[in-house]
Amino acid sequence: MKTRADLEALKRELTQRIKVLNSDTVYLSMPESQGRIQVLVRRLEAAELIADNLALIEWVVNDNTDIKRADLISQDKV
Repeated sequence: MKTRADLEALKRELTQRIKVLNSDTVYLSMPESQGRIQVLVRRLEAAELIADNLALIEWVVNDNTDIKRADLISQDKV
């Protein structure tokens, strides 16, 4: 499973790529450019959602995790 650092790196790279593409007038003049940028934006949103819920994902996929269901619903452990 990817680490939080991997997700943060992906988020930075996607943010930078989106910023570069949005400032590239030649790229923006291509008919498919907005659709491709929107795919990258959705990936960024998904990476942010995953990073925010890494403990939940760990609990779901790893039977040997130390995370308990009570930890996931505790407001003190968020």
